[in-house]
Amino acid sequence: MDDRILQEKDAEIERIRAELFLLREHFNEELERQKLDALAEFAAGAGHEINNPLAIIGGHAQLLLREIENTEHRRQLAVITAQVKRAYEMIADIRYFARPPKPEIEQFDLVKWLQSLVEKQMPLMREFGIELHFETDSDSAVIETDPVQLHLVVSALCNNACDILQTTGSNIWLRFRRMEKGWEISVEDDGPGVSQEIRPLIFCPYYSGRQAGRGLGFGLPKAWRIMQQLGGSIKYEPSKTGGAKFVVQLNPHTHTACANHSLTPNQ
Repeated sequence: MDDRILQEKDAEIERIRAELFLLREHFNEELERQKLDALAEFAAGAGHEINNPLAIIGGHAQLLLREIENTEHRRQLAVITAQVKRAYEMIADIRYFARPPKPEIEQFDLVKWLQSLVEKQMPLMREFGIELHFETDSDSAVIETDPVQLHLVVSALCNNACDILQTTGSNIWLRFRRMEKGWEISVEDDGPGVSQEIRPLIFCPYYSGRQAGRGLGFGLPKAWRIMQQLGGSIKYEPSKTGGAKFVVQLNPHTHTACANHSLTPNQ
């Protein structure tokens, strides 16, 4: 077999390999879209079927709270009301993850926006003995994205750190810096961090372990989903303090959801 035939066969193998890679990528993306569609349908159906009895339970608990004076009974009714609210929120979080609203793009100064967020979060953090530090390498950074959805992301990361630091650790660092292409926001704490075993699962909505999210609800999966929607990214990194560090990256086109982004959470 001469060199020309060998070269042709090598080229054919490379072509087939490239086609298989594209098919696998397309299959994975389609599979994840199907998962999200199924989750959205489930959430919509569950929301309809579950919210009605929840409304009845919550309504009766509220009525009884107005009539009953016994302290212990009132405490128990307050617990019922709180759990009903939590169930509502869980259904809402699932629906949000599966089908987040379309971003509403605005132009704003990201540094000043972060400073305002820190000023609002700091008093709450101090109630738990936690210090929130803000560091930036720029005085200004004008960006176009959805400030409401970005607020959900950064707040979720801060609240997640606050949850774990109520028992261990005492500091959270919110940092902003310019990158070669875009900007980076990081939230770092000096808590216990996330174990190696569950790091691949921390952004997965299908994982039910409390430690995976280091808190309750869909905080981290929802943050990942929003960043995927906005065309940015979010990842976990071990902190030099031994705690956790979450890095949000935004690019100049962060408001444009990229169709080529994988829908599979990864770190």
